[in-house]
Amino acid sequence: MDDNKNIENNSRRSFLKGGAAAGAVAVAGVVPGVALASGGDVIGHPAEEGHKWSWEQPVEPIPARHIKKEVDTDVLVIGAGLGGLSAAISARELGVKVDLIEKNKFPAFRGGHITAVDSSLQKKMGIENDSRQIIRELVYWAQGRVDEELIRTFFAKSGAAMDWAIDMGKKHDLDVTMWEGYYKGPDYTEQPVTHFFHEKGAELSYLYGNSKGIGNAALVPAMEKEARAQGVDIHYKTPSVQILRDEQGNTVGVIAGKKGKYTKFNTSKVIIATGDYASNREMMQRYDPFALQADAQIYFPNKCNTGDGMIQAMQAGGAMQQHEPHAAVIHLEAGAASYGFLHVNANGDRFKNEDVNTQSKSCTKELQPDGIAWTIYDRDWADQVKSQVDANLAGGLFYGQMWQPWGKGFNKEVEIETQAAHINDGKVVVANSIAELADKMGVPAKQLEQNVARYNELYELQNDVDYGKRKELLTPIGKPPYYAGKLASTVLTMCGGLSTDSSLLVRDENRKSIPGLYVVGAAQGEFFANDYPTICPGIGHGRCLTFGRMAGIMAAGGDVDKLLPSIMV
Repeated sequence: MDDNKNIENNSRRSFLKGGAAAGAVAVAGVVPGVALASGGDVIGHPAEEGHKWSWEQPVEPIPARHIKKEVDTDVLVIGAGLGGLSAAISARELGVKVDLIEKNKFPAFRGGHITAVDSSLQKKMGIENDSRQIIRELVYWAQGRVDEELIRTFFAKSGAAMDWAIDMGKKHDLDVTMWEGYYKGPDYTEQPVTHFFHEKGAELSYLYGNSKGIGNAALVPAMEKEARAQGVDIHYKTPSVQILRDEQGNTVGVIAGKKGKYTKFNTSKVIIATGDYASNREMMQRYDPFALQADAQIYFPNKCNTGDGMIQAMQAGGAMQQHEPHAAVIHLEAGAASYGFLHVNANGDRFKNEDVNTQSKSCTKELQPDGIAWTIYDRDWADQVKSQVDANLAGGLFYGQMWQPWGKGFNKEVEIETQAAHINDGKVVVANSIAELADKMGVPAKQLEQNVARYNELYELQNDVDYGKRKELLTPIGKPPYYAGKLASTVLTMCGGLSTDSSLLVRDENRKSIPGLYVVGAAQGEFFANDYPTICPGIGHGRCLTFGRMAGIMAAGGDVDKLLPSIMV
């Protein structure tokens, strides 16, 4: 369990004794030139003044005598996640030889929300999206510090990529539906773009962070089966170590494996699909130090997202995206659900308009004393949340429900079961008075009582003159028992990556594309900046699927516009 706990200073996080959800325990392979912190899971080391980042150190070529085997292939994919498997299958469908290497002993996957627009499923359900407006909002969210052409390409081709995945899923007895739990508000509104796969007959609930046969846990294993059936050669426990280029700058291969037993893959087409770097503290300190303040970091397989592909690409002459800081997906995954109730800090004081998304709450919380925050509500909480979500007043992650299928409404019974589990592990505390609740929270009783009384006044007024929350989301706190849920900011993905052109090729510091070196998924840059935009839930996985398929087609020499037709955006 402890492997997924705090990625930074634990001392100020002792109130989170409930802990984060755990994953499996596969760790990163060693990358030449990367310093490994001694004695633990954390990769990298803190920087000092005048420090040179580890990936900037000279890297010696691996001597030929250390290479025990050579493999000739047409396309080599690095990473067996959603993006890598999409790329490998897409390339293999065109008849070329494809090898896929993965440092873990099984595929990597997490979550399951996948953004796409104009898919066959959306058309069937009568769901329409204004892609042009969504693109404008994404560019606005990033303050224009992204590659708009790359974003437009995604929206033009995401529907066709989703249809391809849907057809594949049917071969492996998977269904797909739309998520209806997205946030709905007059100013902040998430878009109905989120698809998720599930096994036929799966119980579409997310009880205490657990689900079976839903999301990428269903889709990615099915994709692995499809890759094997198509003839992709998959090499597990084979970490990429060095990306090779010739004197003309062309990509010529990859050295992979473990020291003393390296395999050299000879190829002119390499697709980097190695994920993000949220388990690499040195990279986080370099590209987004704010994210280090989060309470927890969750990934699966555990701690394997160490930025290997990005580091190796930089060592081979590639560059990271131009804009910093990088965006980070920081949600309330490791703690209690926040809903839209009164939020207070460690002093018992209200500190925000709670009518916002999980990303905003996670980040705002970090600016409070000791980074501590709670959500406060009374015995009517479940009916209040269901009423708000079902009336399309609110929702989103950790307010609505993770796998709420289209047209089914908020499942109150499952939410009550989840809260009971949170009470059992200390993420939610219960009391018969506000003073008793304050004592269990460790906050000043007088301050909490005053803030609850003030919040009740605002409810009676039906006007939040303090923070401006919509009156429809104001609820009284007056019926015991009273509840306080601990909010825990959780880094899921770092969303900055390699400089990427519109053909998904890695670029160097002069913004010149490197022939034959593609990048997809979270290792790809230029798509996000500053903050992760939550208006399209699942857009990170969406670009894994869409750009993975694009890169596989292009690397195999296929016609991407014919095989992945665009919509007008």
